[in-house]
Amino acid sequence: MKHFTLFTFLYVVAGVCLTAIALGHPDITPNHKITLLINAGLLYLVAVLSTFQFWRQRLIDRQERLRDKPAWDRNFFMILLSLIIGFTLFTTIPDLVNHNWAIEVIARVSVAPLLILTSTEQLLIRSQNRQ
Repeated sequence: MKHFTLFTFLYVVAGVCLTAIALGHPDITPNHKITLLINAGLLYLVAVLSTFQFWRQRLIDRQERLRDKPAWDRNFFMILLSLIIGFTLFTTIPDLVNHNWAIEVIARVSVAPLLILTSTEQLLIRSQNRQ
């Protein structure tokens, strides 16, 4: 059964933004355009996959297997995902601001929305499953 979530919408919005940047700037180099379109395509793919039940169920099954493990093993992925989100934000935002939102920098950090959104979705699913 397919169901749409807020994250499905956010994946599509981020993909549309990257596609608009890639196709809207005539002075962008082909390599940067390809990078932006590949990352937008990955966001669209994850948006489609997130509508299927197995996307959420796989994460819930993994959480169920961790219930019998020590606290460090249970919390390791939550800590890791939080570090991924923090590190990605810590490196991409200053890079974008320092280079005045140049197309080259946008292409270089265009994988950041995918990392942040998938990590946030997994953290949300895990916290909902714990309750």
